[in-house]
Amino acid sequence: MMRLLLLTTLLPFSAFACTAFKTTHGGRTLVGLNEDAWSINANVRFEQGRDGAYGGIYFAHYNGHPLREMSDQMGMNEAGLVFDGLVVGPGAVKRRTGMPVVATSDAIRHVMRTCATVQEVATYLRSVDTGPLVGMLFFADAAGGYLLLEPDTLFTGNDAWYAVSNWRMSTCGDPATIPIPRLQAGRQLLMNDAGASLSGAEEVLSTMAVCRPKLGEGTLFSALFDPGEATAHLFFYHDFRERFTFNLKQELAKGDRTVDMASLFGPRPEYERLERYLTPFHQRWMFWILVSVLCVVVVAGTYCAIWFLRDALRMIRKRPRTAMGAALLSGLLCVALAGLLSVLLMNEAPYYFGLGDVHPALGWLPLIIIAMTAGVFIIARRSSRPRWHMAVMALFIVPVLGLLAYWQMLLP
Repeated sequence: MMRLLLLTTLLPFSAFACTAFKTTHGGRTLVGLNEDAWSINANVRFEQGRDGAYGGIYFAHYNGHPLREMSDQMGMNEAGLVFDGLVVGPGAVKRRTGMPVVATSDAIRHVMRTCATVQEVATYLRSVDTGPLVGMLFFADAAGGYLLLEPDTLFTGNDAWYAVSNWRMSTCGDPATIPIPRLQAGRQLLMNDAGASLSGAEEVLSTMAVCRPKLGEGTLFSALFDPGEATAHLFFYHDFRERFTFNLKQELAKGDRTVDMASLFGPRPEYERLERYLTPFHQRWMFWILVSVLCVVVVAGTYCAIWFLRDALRMIRKRPRTAMGAALLSGLLCVALAGLLSVLLMNEAPYYFGLGDVHPALGWLPLIIIAMTAGVFIIARRSSRPRWHMAVMALFIVPVLGLLAYWQMLLP
């Protein structure tokens, strides 16, 4: 969980809008959670309680990016305590000192094994330093209480309903002003008591899910927990026509195990398109190929810098020199290409929203690289310098441009 949260802060806010809510009517609490992600390895994990600890059901996912690892995104224990992890935008964090430091993932594991209410969760979390948490943790219990742990704030409540998304709620004076349309759509339904029944809560959950236009991607899975009944209703890939219901007691009696989530449901053409979509976040081999290209670019850039500085020194000494223009432009091209590859290796959103989603100027970077490449070849052809470096540049620039075309990133 911690590694996932650390990495996802590198992504633009628009890439994520996970949503969560709880509603309590007539003593019955329902908790709905949407997990937005582009992963293709979601699973369901069951963990029995041992030595007096609570067992639980957890929904997790990861992808092929080597810097990611499998992590529980949401779950419920035998006492009816539900948790969810959400990403929020970066901001100032007031670190607490003088308390034992506990990794966020370890803190979640301890809470879900030992706590039954949000009051117990609060007592524990106030006694430890969970480190530089850059996301937000949401807990809800069977009695209807809820807790939010933000990077530097913890607060609890027991309102009849409560809804959150990727927003720092402690800094929001009026939740109605949060600019996340589907959160507001869900809040409107909750205000009208739509969550009073299981079907109503399912409507709220589906309203707060998303299916985006590029690949039909968006909400990877959704869960509707009924803590009082110890059941969890799972929906896969924003398709609410089919659900899989888990009875926690019966499932835990079968022992610890992990189940591939997609295998529980029928065909999902949109999900199959996501599986076929090649990115370094899904295919590790592609990640390492791009890392290798980045290393070649760095070496080439260093060579160009040495080439330029040597010719600059020759110019000062009025000695014969090779094409300084080609050296300078080649070096700048390497810098631009290295920057682009770094963005592609550290940010998942551009593969779905385009480079401009990271920063508007980045959307123009591929065209700039194409123009600089053409300039290098024109200058190099006019020089007497050996042209082997042109073949080396073509060897890694052409495939990169081909991938940019595949990802629809060539144009802003």
